[in-house]
Amino acid sequence: MRINGYRSDDAQALRAMADSLASLTDDLRHEDPEKALQSLIGRGGQELVEARWASITVLRGGTFRTIASTAPTADGVDRLQYEFGAGPCVDAVLEDTMYLTGDVTAEERWRPLGERLNAAYGVRSMLAYRLHLLDESATIAGLNFSSDQFDAFSPADVQRGKVLATHCALLVSASLAQDKATNLFKALHSNREIGVAVGVLMAHHQLTRDQAFDLLRLASQRTNRKLADIAREVAETGADPFDFGPEAMPLS
Repeated sequence: MRINGYRSDDAQALRAMADSLASLTDDLRHEDPEKALQSLIGRGGQELVEARWASITVLRGGTFRTIASTAPTADGVDRLQYEFGAGPCVDAVLEDTMYLTGDVTAEERWRPLGERLNAAYGVRSMLAYRLHLLDESATIAGLNFSSDQFDAFSPADVQRGKVLATHCALLVSASLAQDKATNLFKALHSNREIGVAVGVLMAHHQLTRDQAFDLLRLASQRTNRKLADIAREVAETGADPFDFGPEAMPLS
């Protein structure tokens, strides 16, 4: 069943939700994004949405994967949906919406997946949100809740889940940005070492830039080693690139 949204007029409940989120945010302030995300869905899923299991799904390069979960069961629930290419968590991400079902075994659109989820993991109710990341050019994501209880999620749970999803989206964005920055740093570091190695070979063997790079690439292919690793050793020792593998061959 597709949900367009709920409003809660219970001021006390909204105040309790705000206090709980404030406490969560304060506790997670000094953790790195990945650990904070794990803690947020663990505590938030139980305290705010009263879910039995929770997870975060990302879709990148046409492949779904789970980057955070509260239990192996949550991973299994996600994995089964990935295999089917359908289900609340998959469809919420692909269709940019939110899905709620009080009995997944009775949902026509997810048969026979619903029966499989129930048989394998005891799942009855599911709630899934699309997370709106700061940068969705390469990755989109979703927040998933499931329970072994029938009609486990109330309208108030759905509303609180929406607020929690906003916090999760910010942490997922931060985590992905951190990964991107780490990979960029590694790439820049490797490129710098390759440049140094090319310069060493040019100076020692009177090679052109292209010849020096081709020599590194050939050594990588023949020794079955990464070009960056060979370049680093050439840059550090000044040795010939073929001196570092089982098929050592001196430069002419």
